[in-house]
Amino acid sequence: MNVVGGTTRSVTEGSSQPLVTVEPYREEAGTMSSELQHSVAVMGLPLANVTADEAVERIEQLILSGGTHQVATANLDFWLNSLNDAHLHRIIAGCSLVLPDGMPLVWISRLLGNPLKERVSGADMVPRLAQLSAQKGYRIYLLGGRPGVGERAAKVLQDLHPGVNIVGHHSPPLADLERMDHGDALDRIRAAKPDILLVAFGNPKQEKWIRMHARRSGVPVSMGIGGTLDMLVGDVRRAPMWMQRRGLEWLGRCAQEPGRLLPRYARNFSALLIKLPLALCATVLQRPHRGPSAVNRSTDSGMIHLHIQGNLEAATASALDRTVTACIAGGQLMVVHLRELKYANAEGQGALLDARQRLLATGLSLTLSGVPARMRLLLSAWCLEQLFDEFKLERYRFGMDRQTRQAANFAALVGKERGVPVKSES
Repeated sequence: MNVVGGTTRSVTEGSSQPLVTVEPYREEAGTMSSELQHSVAVMGLPLANVTADEAVERIEQLILSGGTHQVATANLDFWLNSLNDAHLHRIIAGCSLVLPDGMPLVWISRLLGNPLKERVSGADMVPRLAQLSAQKGYRIYLLGGRPGVGERAAKVLQDLHPGVNIVGHHSPPLADLERMDHGDALDRIRAAKPDILLVAFGNPKQEKWIRMHARRSGVPVSMGIGGTLDMLVGDVRRAPMWMQRRGLEWLGRCAQEPGRLLPRYARNFSALLIKLPLALCATVLQRPHRGPSAVNRSTDSGMIHLHIQGNLEAATASALDRTVTACIAGGQLMVVHLRELKYANAEGQGALLDARQRLLATGLSLTLSGVPARMRLLLSAWCLEQLFDEFKLERYRFGMDRQTRQAANFAALVGKERGVPVKSES
């Protein structure tokens, strides 16, 4: 496909690639795919641009779609943890749905020019999912929290939403991932057969636990909810509604738990003061390069190539969607060529991350090719370097020892690394 300014032009394949065939088809520039709602990439996180009601609908779609899906509720602390842990970053980017649980991320999306609709917090989603369960019978399991909190939370949800189908709750003894009893929790969950698993271990433990056991648990949708159960039972008070509406809930929580949260917020905002100016500069400096767009698709043995010329934005999302669908249908790998890429915005980056997630979920991969040096710097400023090995900068070589240890420890637990023995869960 080749689209320039809303018109189609023919594509001529060079004689140096006789095995490549071009698949021309017409699609008007600026047309979004009607099938998919794309994420907005905010500082390296693919955040769903949805309201709370739309988020519930998306989760129900995931339940009905088959397979296992992970949902994350990301805030500024998630963001900084992911920058310091490449494996965690990839887990979050691999989630079927990432909700913006933090007003700073919503504010940043506005500064980047692609505003998110609203904040969608885990504390708001749990009661909504309970209401969905009461209406349609979906089975919910509560995992985590301090002893007794899960049982109390189940009672609160039953009082708020009569008929909610809470099929179990379990609070494992406090331990890190390497030392906790995974087998006991998994046995309880598999016996309960929930449709929705709500995991209250806190980040990053809950995201890694869900990723480790997604297929073993067999739960259609698993979502990390952090300290939501404590709020639900009243052990931690939510900020007044006026503070929530103005994006100041973090300040209310900090007033309740200053010893725990003040250092965290100071660390998060300090990192943001360093990273955000770079992201904003990258966004502003590339705007003069925005121009006509063209997208070509070609195939060869086992691969589909997508050449993006000009802009990576909402107008090119449809081409990405169609190519991913073709790759999945044919079991082919996808190569995105960016040699002639001049401009990218948060929506375009979100569409690229969505394409990556869809392919990885089916055992395929997305590879970037020919990324210009200028775009490498821009993508690094947008905190995307950890998600695509193809444009990692040289400075990351100095941190590879620590990241390799993190990945090896996690792989040993999941059992996906060849040559690394994994102990039985029983």
